[in-house]
Amino acid sequence: MERIIGYLEENYLPQARWWPWKGTKRSLELLGHSGDGEITILLFRSNNLVFHLPLARVTEVPANLKTRGFCIGNECYVEAEYLPKYIESLSKIEGITVEYLQETSELTEVLHAEPLTLESTNTVALYETKSGSRLVLKSYRLIPMVNMEALMLRRLAEEKYRHIPEILAFIRYRDTVTGVVSRFVRGVGDGGYPFYKSLLKSLSGEGSCLRIGLASKLGIIISGLHRALNSERGDFFGAEPISDGDVEKWRARLERMYSSSLKRLDELVSSERDNVGNEAAYWRDMLEKTRGIVEDAASMLDEYVGLMKARTHQDLHLAQMIYVESPAEDFIITDFEGEPGRSIDERLWKEPPIRDLASMIRSFHYLSHAAIMSRAGRSQGEVSKVMISNDPSAAWRLTHVKAMVYSYLMDVDPRLLGVERNTLLTGFRRLLYPWIVERAIYETYYESLYRPSWVSIPIAGLFEAYRVYRGGGAL
Repeated sequence: MERIIGYLEENYLPQARWWPWKGTKRSLELLGHSGDGEITILLFRSNNLVFHLPLARVTEVPANLKTRGFCIGNECYVEAEYLPKYIESLSKIEGITVEYLQETSELTEVLHAEPLTLESTNTVALYETKSGSRLVLKSYRLIPMVNMEALMLRRLAEEKYRHIPEILAFIRYRDTVTGVVSRFVRGVGDGGYPFYKSLLKSLSGEGSCLRIGLASKLGIIISGLHRALNSERGDFFGAEPISDGDVEKWRARLERMYSSSLKRLDELVSSERDNVGNEAAYWRDMLEKTRGIVEDAASMLDEYVGLMKARTHQDLHLAQMIYVESPAEDFIITDFEGEPGRSIDERLWKEPPIRDLASMIRSFHYLSHAAIMSRAGRSQGEVSKVMISNDPSAAWRLTHVKAMVYSYLMDVDPRLLGVERNTLLTGFRRLLYPWIVERAIYETYYESLYRPSWVSIPIAGLFEAYRVYRGGGAL
């Protein structure tokens, strides 16, 4: 075991897709391991983070798993979830339990396994069974102190919420949820696909191509999600009144992300790559110009005192959904891990449910950028400048956003928000505005860290937020 741990530290982990410290060696503390001779489950800690890594002994690393396997001399290993025998072998490993949410023998009848994606920070494998069914295993590499996704999927399954994959089982190692098995959802694309096609047609001048009914359906789906997550009051689920302290911590986070975004853009301005530095300098100045917008939004959070906070999705956007075209158009939400970049405490926060709606509004703004970029063959920054000055997608986008928002407001239980329905329908812009700004600032910080060329998109969104939701725009 020492030999494997040493190889992981020195060679494998620094290049692993899921390792948080890319290209960096970190020492490991082995917390436990169990196995059956062919598969070994490792649990180890590094920098106070706990990781879960199942390894399977193989004669050679398959070609499609070169980035998920390694050899130490004549001994070769792959991340075990990608092999057909994985789940069946778990019953032989001490400390492992498979908790079935419904009776099925499919998990022990896997004939074929392959990666569903290798771009995720978790392991996601697609299984084909003897009966012809297809299953998905999502196996967590980084083990959170509180597995929000497992808790939320369990609650939604118990509430029979229809817009998640069918959950078959949870896998546990020493009482910690390490994986979720669900039924495969056959979709056409992500949740943005039908809207992206619609907007491209609109930009091409192909006449009326609105998907208002589909946008309205999104509002109903989000309302149902909030209802299912908060049907009972408790420490993790359920709605409760918003305090002055809640508003203060939300405001502090917003101001911290804004300051951090400016600091990160300053670093990019100093980049040795002139094209990166010049572009960053322009958008750093534009972000500075939004200071008044951010301060205005921060002050408006005071209006939430006495309203309700609840368990929300926290990172809801169109790419978190699968678009199902038949037998009827629908959306399935696939990811409930929360907003990347949050601290453990921040992920556990309850927030106003309307924040999920604000995140979806921001998602439509991202989609509009992508469509205009495709249509015009221009960069993110160039398109962002167009969208600030004369956005060709504005009417299309706001029509769909309006349909989604109004259907949500008409379907949601007002008690979940702490606002009477009539007040909701007349004052929703003031309620949405600070959270659209908050989400755009989070996106700015995230993009500045991981995709600097995309940072213009949420900055452009700040100007739209003020124009539409604070300045008497067309919504």
